[in-house]
Amino acid sequence: MPENTRIAVLNEYRDAVAKGDLDRQLGIQIAAVDLDQNDPDGPRLMDEIRGLHQPAAA
Repeated sequence: MPENTRIAVLNEYRDAVAKGDLDRQLGIQIAAVDLDQNDPDGPRLMDEIRGLHQPAAA
């Protein structure tokens, strides 16, 4: 998957989270799963989305 696509999806997801739009968040997560399935050798987008909800290690 092109890097610009990955960045755009992550930015869109962050925006949906910031606005509290759960329907949009779910739609983006479903699209991320599809993108991951279409690019099995690339980095997993869903892992990055999940990581957005993890506290950062100090």
